Amino acid sequence: MTAAINHRAARITHPGPRAAVRRHVVPGIARRETVRLAAGRVLMDAVADEMDRLGCDSAVLLLDGLRLGPYDYVMPRFGSPDGIRVAWYSDTHSGNATTLAHAVASVGRRDGAWFLHCHALWDVDTPAPKSGHLLPDQVTIGRDCDVTALAFTGGVFDFTPDDETRFSFFRAKPTTPPAGTPNAMIATLAPFEDLVTVMPELAAPYGGDAARLYGLGSVIGADFSEGPSMESLASEVLTLPDASPRNVTLHCVDPDGNLFRGALLLGAGPVLITFELMLVAPGV
Repeated sequence: MTAAINHRAARITHPGPRAAVRRHVVPGIARRETVRLAAGRVLMDAVADEMDRLGCDSAVLLLDGLRLGPYDYVMPRFGSPDGIRVAWYSDTHSGNATTLAHAVASVGRRDGAWFLHCHALWDVDTPAPKSGHLLPDQVTIGRDCDVTALAFTGGVFDFTPDDETRFSFFRAKPTTPPAGTPNAMIATLAPFEDLVTVMPELAAPYGGDAARLYGLGSVIGADFSEGPSMESLASEVLTLPDASPRNVTLHCVDPDGNLFRGALLLGAGPVLITFELMLVAPGV
């Protein structure tokens, strides 16, 4: 299995120099909140208002059960149109209405304003379930819905240019350290960092194996403890509800819309572009 994994990663060459820092990790204080997203609002606008109300620096949202009206999304693509980057986004796809079966979103700042990055799964009860990257300013909320926010103080996901990949994406950065003992952390991982390898070390201060893991990003193929492997070098992925440092369970979609899920094997989930995550101690 390791040879196959290494063979996949060896096929990836990013356009820029390898960054010296591979794990951007920021400790802080997290609290669990319920937020109401109102029918008819644009998702990004509704979330921005709630972030202002919560008064936190950043957040992870769990959008399971959110009803959408008209919505747009993209899927992964291997290679960019300009031939520079190793991956890009598909053409925009649209839908009229659906309910998200599972969705993880990180909320931070882009040019000082609130910004949202969300990967989701929907239409699971149809012959053609779908998954991808929702475009937050092109998604309308279909009905009032309460969702969970893990509000975080002490660090922010900040939209940042990255020389190695030639993308701009969220990077975990510290803000003003909060009072009290940290009970959570946010982090962003650079290309080729293996998700299963890094999680126990990152989670050690926050309950170790008992910590909860929430994240989204992309990986270079994936091999699971059960079920078929994802061979695609490009993907959109998000953690499943039972994810933990010792049980890194992912849902993945490849450029053809094929869906994969399961618990990653050691060495079997190297990051392609980036991976954003929050680890929280038990009881948060």
